[in-house]
Amino acid sequence: MKKLLFAALIAVSISGSTIAQDFNQIDQKAVGNFESAFTGASNVEWTAKEKFTKATFKQNEQKVEVFYDLAGDFIASTRQIAIEELPTFVKRIFAKKYSGYTVKEAFKFKSDDETDYFISVENETENIVLKEKQGSLVVYSRTSKI
Repeated sequence: MKKLLFAALIAVSISGSTIAQDFNQIDQKAVGNFESAFTGASNVEWTAKEKFTKATFKQNEQKVEVFYDLAGDFIASTRQIAIEELPTFVKRIFAKKYSGYTVKEAFKFKSDDETDYFISVENETENIVLKEKQGSLVVYSRTSKI
């Protein structure tokens, strides 16, 4: 179940197509947890969904999204990163296996018990989201442009 929720969070992070809700619908415990963990965050936008609450903001010129469960407790965060910030072995695998693709964006996904890297790439015919998994890159999702 937890992996399914993480997959939903990644999909929301990469697609970016969420609609902000009325601030009154946002769990105030989540707001308090956010404010103590991310002091100085500005331009925070909150989104309430059926199974989680999300705060979106920029920190050090990077897009950050933080997810909280319905009880207001931290689930995970995603941080948009530059390709240069990916681990060296991930960059090497990408260069070797996906040289015909252009990087659209890269994310670092962090929860209490794991850290994952995702790379959104494209070529003329498809969009792919790659995930670093146990020292390799696997296709997390694939969408045809045709």
